[in-house]
Amino acid sequence: MPQNVDLEIKVIKNFVDKEKQDRYIQFVSSPLNRHKFINDLAHFKFLNWDLFIPVNKNEELLILNTLRQNNLPSKTCYVISENQDIDKKTTDIKDAIKETVGHGNGTILVFGEADMVFFEGEEMNTRYISKKII
Repeated sequence: MPQNVDLEIKVIKNFVDKEKQDRYIQFVSSPLNRHKFINDLAHFKFLNWDLFIPVNKNEELLILNTLRQNNLPSKTCYVISENQDIDKKTTDIKDAIKETVGHGNGTILVFGEADMVFFEGEEMNTRYISKKII
């Protein structure tokens, strides 16, 4: 599956702490080093948390409603994940949610052109959805 480097860089620029952006952009820009970014997803601490709200239940409904409220397409998303079966795929949002939520893999679902993301970490109930980037 081909990596969407440009979209991954947008995710980093939009949602990762400024201090870590250059480092992670270098990682995703290199096929040899992308795994360093992916390995950090399980315990990712470098999101700009001011841009996120926790998701504790009804993940699919909350994600779809949030996308609708922000006038974002709600058909497909790009996946960045420790789970190699779904990593780098552009897939149906409902399928991506089913393959992501509760599986214990660090994963980012990217909506639109990195306008919004859903993040799930390795720890139980570590799920967040971003606010829309304007």
